[in-house]
Amino acid sequence: MPSLDRNSSVPYYQQVYEQISEGIESGVYPAGKRLPSIRECARELGVSNTTIELAYQRLVEEGYVEPKRGSGFTICKIGSSSINKLAGYSEEYRQGREKLEALDQELSQQSKPLFDFAYDSVDASTFPLNAWARICRDVFFSEGAQAACLYNDRQGLKDLRVQISRYLRGEYGIDCTSEQVLVMPTTKDLVTEITMLFDPEETVVAMEEPGYDEVGKRMRERGSDVRLMPVTPYPSLEEAEKLLQGVSLVFATPACQFPTNHVMPIETRRSLVAWASEHGAYVIDDEYGWEFQSGVARVPSLAALDEVGRVITIGTFSNSFTPAVSLSYAVLPPQLMLRWQETRRDAHPQVAWQTQAAMARFMAEGHWRTHIRKLRTSVLNKRERLLKAIHERMGAEVEVVEGTSSLFVLVKTRDGRDESELIEAAANAGVKVYPTSRYWSGAIPAEWRYVLVGYAGIPADKIDEGIKALAEAWGF
Repeated sequence: MPSLDRNSSVPYYQQVYEQISEGIESGVYPAGKRLPSIRECARELGVSNTTIELAYQRLVEEGYVEPKRGSGFTICKIGSSSINKLAGYSEEYRQGREKLEALDQELSQQSKPLFDFAYDSVDASTFPLNAWARICRDVFFSEGAQAACLYNDRQGLKDLRVQISRYLRGEYGIDCTSEQVLVMPTTKDLVTEITMLFDPEETVVAMEEPGYDEVGKRMRERGSDVRLMPVTPYPSLEEAEKLLQGVSLVFATPACQFPTNHVMPIETRRSLVAWASEHGAYVIDDEYGWEFQSGVARVPSLAALDEVGRVITIGTFSNSFTPAVSLSYAVLPPQLMLRWQETRRDAHPQVAWQTQAAMARFMAEGHWRTHIRKLRTSVLNKRERLLKAIHERMGAEVEVVEGTSSLFVLVKTRDGRDESELIEAAANAGVKVYPTSRYWSGAIPAEWRYVLVGYAGIPADKIDEGIKALAEAWGF
């Protein structure tokens, strides 16, 4: 009979499954032996029948035991279990299985850093858990009986598209309707969906250099010719005109260029929109970081400057809400949305109905605007604490590039150490900072030795302690 560790974080059904499966593999439970009945095992362990039923069901699914009518669950005979069947597979297959198991074990044993300066996570203390939990429950039990059992609108739930378009009109100055909004899980998915509207053999794409690497990968996978445009600094109008010759699609992050933290000047924005209009090209405007702008005059978005429908705006709830919802959106010019309706309309929806319905209700009830206001205050406070801690702990020993609307700063030491040295030293002290070399597609300038130090997910009261540990790890 298995036993339970009631102080363990491992679910009871998982403990029962693991002990029985290990016992079968080691021979403690011989083939042909019957397991205790679900009711008997549950009574002995002091848990519910459901707990034991889950454990037994997994044992059945993985070939350890087989259910027999009137006899309960019997351990499979030697050779009939899935683990014994493995001997019949090829050496390549067995080695692959072993490598997968070893990798899974390695990943599960990796210790979490004491201080994680990530930029793409969310501080749990800022998440509106009570309101979100209530709304998720309400929408599921009030509407879910039917809606949760059907494919919803491929373009995105109508109620959510209405709320997104209203928000963008009020906050971004983008004159759009719900019919122009497309809902997808991630920015990468949106870019894939958008590029499907263009012939890759005839589409030359201009990407920022350095820039968001995942977007470049998706475009290259589609077979597009990707041209790099330097943004350190932004090119002059004359230089840009030469670089954009023959280009039909541009990807840009004007609110907060990733990863340099630069904000695209208003003159550059106007010139880019005018160029797209004149040449019949399109610009994908990723408004990453726009929500976090605080204490600065906001520069109009590209779409707010566009009067002919040449700007595609994309945004995500991952940074401003939580990446767990996997919810992003795009606003397509009418002519592109009509093209999407013709070519992509029959595909299945990508985002779960429950997630979309909950976010639509969350926004309609005013929780979204309240959340964003609180988040801006939290982000500004964290940014100030981070910069103050870096200045006090490292001072003139480092060079810092900050932004007014990002969730990170760039840091490099003045002693010439490269990215890998800084990251390794930090990791040895239990501090996690992040590389930036991956965002360069071409040659990386010698002076570019920055690591990314984020403050999105780390609690505010841990920032000073974390920077202290980082400074000591770097020898300051």
